[in-house]
Amino acid sequence: MVADVGGDAWVMSNLSTLRYDDFTGGLNLRADQFQLARNESPDMLNVEVDPRGGVFSRGGMHKLNSTAVAGTWDPQRLYPFYGNASRLMLANSTNVFWSSGGNFTKLEYSSGNPIVASSSHGACMYAWGDTLYILTGAASGKVAYKWKTGDTYATALSASGPTWQTYNNPNGTHVPPAEHVITHANKLFVANTYEDGVAYPNRLRWSHEGLPENWLSADYIDFNGGGLGIRAMAIVAGQLVIFKPNGIYLLIGNSSDNFQVVELSTNLGTNNHHSMAQAENGVYFYSNPEGVFFYDGTKILDVFEPLRPLVDEGLLSTASTEPYSVSWIGRRAWVALPYDPDGTATKPTRSYVFDPSIGANGAYTQFATHDGYGVVGGCDWTDDNGTNYRVACHPTQARVLKVDLYQEELDDIAGTPTIFNSYYRTGWVDGNSYAQKKVFRRPDIVFKQVDTQRIVNVKIYH
Repeated sequence: MVADVGGDAWVMSNLSTLRYDDFTGGLNLRADQFQLARNESPDMLNVEVDPRGGVFSRGGMHKLNSTAVAGTWDPQRLYPFYGNASRLMLANSTNVFWSSGGNFTKLEYSSGNPIVASSSHGACMYAWGDTLYILTGAASGKVAYKWKTGDTYATALSASGPTWQTYNNPNGTHVPPAEHVITHANKLFVANTYEDGVAYPNRLRWSHEGLPENWLSADYIDFNGGGLGIRAMAIVAGQLVIFKPNGIYLLIGNSSDNFQVVELSTNLGTNNHHSMAQAENGVYFYSNPEGVFFYDGTKILDVFEPLRPLVDEGLLSTASTEPYSVSWIGRRAWVALPYDPDGTATKPTRSYVFDPSIGANGAYTQFATHDGYGVVGGCDWTDDNGTNYRVACHPTQARVLKVDLYQEELDDIAGTPTIFNSYYRTGWVDGNSYAQKKVFRRPDIVFKQVDTQRIVNVKIYH
């Protein structure tokens, strides 16, 4: 009811009902919240956006390994390996581990002698059929290994350079020491190499056709632009994508006779192969300081615009020296960042999850474990029984976590199920006139029916 100031009559005001049933704009951190679209949120945590309407708490995160991974916990990346059996591989600090769906076993090349990597990003791995090739770095004394799931130990390979293998006399058992490895065009490619006592950080090499352990001295290309060192590789639409800190290149063709180099960007790039994630239809990568981008085989798309205030306003902790982790899990890009306005966080505190299937341009939400961390180095993996897992590493506790467990309401990271905070905040409701005084009644909120009683807190700001 409102009073008619000019007389003694009372009149009923006209109520204007505003519906909030579309949340597909996702998280948007732009400073002026009055400019947010109706379906965008300035703040949310641990909620999923339903493209059909509504929001709900994320799925639980539960440990895959009941026993902590041995040694110093410094998780780098998880790799799915489908050889004669299915294995989940883990690069942790300097060692390599494998799991068939439970605890992790350290991979050795002989009894008591584990594989040791020198790279700051740990070992790099890629499959060739039923064989996994493992590279431990570009440095003196570093060698490559190969492993099949039925083997007790990995097999050390000799370094190509100074020993090379001609096309007429391939004898196998060789791979150049390098930082990165990938399979493409029926060849094994390595990048950022070490040959005959000399480091070649800008060099890309490839093996003989169909012979991953035979290498010709002349089969290489040096990429001298874009900063020092090749930092990552990916395959998109039949192209080999080569990332440097400030440059992106494409290798097009399928043999030494017709390889061509195309310069895709002279500005964007990535600093670490943890900052890149291969998707089915392209590759996501974090270019410092610009943010997250997506290359789909024809163009580079900026997918970081809603979160760019994280960079522009200095909300990412400078105390964190780890590379920003980008993972492709459950058909979504998970970006682990050290969000901390106080600048003291040394580990990622949030996972910003980008779902390209929501809305016209995709949408972000924001996750954190119950103890306040973002997960890193994740992937999808299917075990021998056909069970699908979405997995990632906890950055401080020696556990690999199963994520997106939508039937679980609690996190179980180290053995104790624990509740996690979950909330969604709308933008300001201003009736398209935020300077005019208004009267609001309480909101009506529609909930999905659940099996047990819940308490939901609603905070209204004015």
